[in-house]
Amino acid sequence: MFRLFLADDHVIIRQGIKRALTDMTVVGEAGTASELLNSLPTHLCDILLLDLALPGESGIRLIPKIKALCPRVRIIVFSMFGEPDYARHALEAGAAGYVLKTAPMKELRDAIRHVVAGHTYISGSFDEQDVREPRPPMKRLSPREEQIMQLIGAGKPMRDIADSLALSPKTVATHRARILEKLQLKSSSDLLRYAVHHGLKEPSTE
Repeated sequence: MFRLFLADDHVIIRQGIKRALTDMTVVGEAGTASELLNSLPTHLCDILLLDLALPGESGIRLIPKIKALCPRVRIIVFSMFGEPDYARHALEAGAAGYVLKTAPMKELRDAIRHVVAGHTYISGSFDEQDVREPRPPMKRLSPREEQIMQLIGAGKPMRDIADSLALSPKTVATHRARILEKLQLKSSSDLLRYAVHHGLKEPSTE
């Protein structure tokens, strides 16, 4: 029987997985990045199901730390992020699989068995070529992320961006974090320099 560790900040998702995967044993759970790093080494498990949006630290950045702590644990990212670049970055960081949360439970079960057998698994929703071959940086952004980048390039403060797009500041901050990760930038100043360098500006309304 396979032993799983679940890392997701939504209790209802962890409970749903435990109820669905009755042929596997959940040996541990974590709801934050720090809980995961503290608890995982104390449990013997075959698979870690890892959400990329854990509070405390980006899931992509967590993967190398997890592999350093528990080299034998096979990591399957279980995420809502459906862009191919997220899957590619996860695999490059050391994950063995990437499954979308919109996938049927059968796919998750198949992914676990596939990864335990030593293979790599990519959710069937992806075009494998898109995952394996990176796209030019700006093409990695969604239309909304491109829109926010244009506003950043125009020098708009984050609160003004939120107001102009009728979004909450938290939602804009989430988009900003994804943009930083996709473009492999580290700070707001890096983001502004990138936008200016690439000639990004707010679209004309004339």
